[in-house]
Amino acid sequence: MSEEYSSILSDYESVKADEKLSKVIKVLKKKREILVFDEREVFLGYLTQRYLTRQSRIQADTKVSNLMKKVTTVSQNSSLDSVASVILSTKIQSAPVEEDGKIIGVFKDIDVIRLSAELFKDQKVREVMTRNPICVTPDTPVSRLIAISRTNNISRSPVIDESNKLIGIVSPHDVSELLLTKLPGQTRGDRAAAQIDILSSPVSEIMTKNVVVCKGDELVLETISKLYKTDHKALVVIDNDNHPIGILTTTDLLETVSKPPQEEGYYVRVIGDVDDADMDSVIEMGVDLVKKFASVIGTSGLLYIHSKAVPKKKFRGFILYQIRLRVSTDKGNTYVAHSEGYGVFSALAVAVDRMEREIITERELEIQQIQSSESERYILEDLEELDL
Repeated sequence: MSEEYSSILSDYESVKADEKLSKVIKVLKKKREILVFDEREVFLGYLTQRYLTRQSRIQADTKVSNLMKKVTTVSQNSSLDSVASVILSTKIQSAPVEEDGKIIGVFKDIDVIRLSAELFKDQKVREVMTRNPICVTPDTPVSRLIAISRTNNISRSPVIDESNKLIGIVSPHDVSELLLTKLPGQTRGDRAAAQIDILSSPVSEIMTKNVVVCKGDELVLETISKLYKTDHKALVVIDNDNHPIGILTTTDLLETVSKPPQEEGYYVRVIGDVDDADMDSVIEMGVDLVKKFASVIGTSGLLYIHSKAVPKKKFRGFILYQIRLRVSTDKGNTYVAHSEGYGVFSALAVAVDRMEREIITERELEIQQIQSSESERYILEDLEELDL
C-alpha cells in the first residue's frame, strides 16, 4: 500500500455473525455501519442502520447473519476510481480493505474524495451541485418525506420556512436512527405502533438544524474540507438571501472520482437493480441521450444511471422502479432527473424525457439572454449616434 493510501485507512467496528441483535443494537445506534465476521474472523458483510430498519420483521433474538448486507471488498492496491465505484455500488459509506484474506481497515468515502482533490481543482460548486433541490417544510409529515425521497430517489431534503429560507435539512436516515430507539421490538405490534407514530410526526422533530452550507461560487475543494471537518454527507448551496438553490453530496463527488483517468467521451455507469439481460439496452438509452445533445452539453463527462427496484409494488406484472439520472459534462454543466415507473425501461424513459426538457429549457434561456444582450448593445449604439 502506498503511503498516500495508508493515510486514509480507518478502523472499524465489528460484530460476530451469530450475535443476537439485542446485544449489538447499542453499537449500531452510534455507528451507521458495522462489519460482520464469522468465528474464524472471515469477513461476511455489513450491518447497517439503513438496511436494518427496512426489514419487515425484526426480533430481539434475530442473528446478525440474517440482517447483514454482503458487500465487495477492495485491495490495498485498488485504484481510487475503483474504490469509489465500490462505495457507490454498495450504497455504503466505506469500502472494506482486504489483504491476504484479512480485513485491515476501511476506506471512507470522504477520505477517498480528499485524496482525489486534484480532480476538482478550480471547479466551482455550481458546476457539480444538483440544482433546484426538492425542499420540505417543518410541518411536512415524516411519511410524506419518505414518499418524496422514494419517488425522486434522493437522500436529503432542505427544510425551508414560509419565506423559503433554509432552516434545516432532513433525511430518511434520520428516521432510521429514530426507529432504532424502538428496536428490537418486543412484539411485532409494538414495533408497528412505534412506526406509525414516527411516520405521522412532522419533520421538525427529526431534522438537523445545524446545516453546513456553501455558495455556488465557492471552490469544490473548500466544500470537501467542510464535509470532512463536520462529518456531514451533504452541503446545501444557498444564495445571498439564505434560499437553497442546490445541494452537493459525497455521492455527487464520488461519481467524479469513479471515472477512470484519461477517459474521453462519456463514462457511463449503471448502479442498482438492473438485470443483466437489460443492462445493454439501459446503457444504450443513456448513451443516446448524451449523443443527442453533445453539441449543447459537451462531448465528454459522466453519466450515472441509479436504479432501484421496489419488488413489493407491481402493476400488471411490472415492478416499480425508481430512476435517478445524473450527467456532468466537460463544459461544467450538471443535469439531474428523477422518475419512477413500472418496468425499468418505462421509468428510465420518463427520466430521459425530463432531462431532455431541462437541457432544452436551459438552452432556450441562454439564447434569450444572448439576444437580450445584443438588443441592449444595439440600443446603446443608437443612443451614441444621436449624440445626446
